[in-house]
Amino acid sequence: MTNRVNFSKTILALALCIVALGARAASRAFFDDFESYAVGSNLHGQGGWAGWAGNASAGALVSTNFAFSPTRSVNITGASDLVHTFSGATNGQWVFSVRQYIPSTSTGTNYVILLNTYRPPYGTNDLNWSVQIQNNMDTGEIISDFGGGTILPMVKDQWVEERCEINLASNSVSEFYNGQLLSTHAWQGGLGGPGLNEIQALD
Repeated sequence: MTNRVNFSKTILALALCIVALGARAASRAFFDDFESYAVGSNLHGQGGWAGWAGNASAGALVSTNFAFSPTRSVNITGASDLVHTFSGATNGQWVFSVRQYIPSTSTGTNYVILLNTYRPPYGTNDLNWSVQIQNNMDTGEIISDFGGGTILPMVKDQWVEERCEINLASNSVSEFYNGQLLSTHAWQGGLGGPGLNEIQALD
């Protein structure tokens, strides 16, 4: 059985927004369009969201400045390091899709990260990265950090999809940006050792 998972996410200035993880033919799926949260509220502690390692100051605020869904997104800026964990994604094929919006005035770097291991107390043996897509707004590049540093040009001032097609059975992930293949590499072994054959977190 194939589990189809969709995350939608936006990047605003130094920001990530709109996250949705949904599934077709799967009951263990997650979807969030941020419409149920109060504008200006910190997502930490709401809807399964939390700052990295449970740190509320690493949360992110709900915004109406840009939106792929009707009215709202999440603005990742400064110290924001927002995480959502998952359970049950231990086999089969999954699709992770994020929508991002990067204004041309944006600077700095942020990341779309998927971890196969993310658990307290968040020490060396508790964390393992599988995907790290770098959004470098200064150079205008989208970079696959675990896919040999392959690069695609960044698109600004419009909504763009970043997508990962994950096959846990074959230990592989293909990363796409704006409909173009960015990289294909192993799911386990990105950073922190071999890790687990699971999808445990979005960072």
